Amino acid sequence: MTTGVPKPLALRDPSALVDALSPGDRVRITTTKRPPTILTVADTTHPPSEGLIFSGPPLTTTARETTERAHYHCTPTAPDSLTSTMTVIEIPASDTPTQSIGILTTIAHLPRLSSPPTEDTPTPAEVDANE
Repeated sequence: MTTGVPKPLALRDPSALVDALSPGDRVRITTTKRPPTILTVADTTHPPSEGLIFSGPPLTTTARETTERAHYHCTPTAPDSLTSTMTVIEIPASDTPTQSIGILTTIAHLPRLSSPPTEDTPTPAEVDANE
């Protein structure tokens, strides 16, 4: 992706989501119970009817002094349907119980933060003789 604009994805087509995303891709999702959240694709499961797994940003716990990540499972509510809504389940890294955070309402693929490497071409230094 060459532009800096998030690309909306077909949220009701599990096959298209699995095909459009790869592990390591970053997405912005919105659910019926949560505001927009930026997550990283951890796994794209096959068959697509099993959905996607996202990982959240790292959280540091002071009690354990460890870094943990919550995971989010996004699965079709009707696995055999091509136009199913997707339910998002949050699986916290700590001892907090698993909970549904609603139905996926938007998903957008975010552009990569770094640009692809360019060729290293030396640039001649121009220095005035009087300097």
